[in-house]
Amino acid sequence: MRLRRALFFSGLVFILTGCMASQSGHLYNMKTGQTSQLRLDAPEYSNGNVKGTLPDGASCEGQFSEISNENAREVTSVPPMLTENSVASVAVMNCGPGKVLRCTLARRQWREFSYGECKDQQGTEYSLIF
Repeated sequence: MRLRRALFFSGLVFILTGCMASQSGHLYNMKTGQTSQLRLDAPEYSNGNVKGTLPDGASCEGQFSEISNENAREVTSVPPMLTENSVASVAVMNCGPGKVLRCTLARRQWREFSYGECKDQQGTEYSLIF
């Protein structure tokens, strides 16, 4: 009986922690090579929160949402590298006064993100690797 109860609670904890997962990625400035980190909460879902910093130290906060691959190609300022079996998401983050970072993210269905391409309002391009 104790073993069964222990297995039940272990499974419950595993399920709950799996639902609250986050995923970190490295953001690379394509001109300077400087890096920083971004963290996406609940990457397995179709939308969630994003937090992190730009390589220059500016703090960023925003959200990501899943969209169709066709729409990802139309609404982003960075041409996304999307394959037929990838799922596209767009992240928009406020990184301080006059700084907005827009990213196109790619992953497989119900999986964590693999990579992304980003651009800020000043035209600086970033690559995001998870």
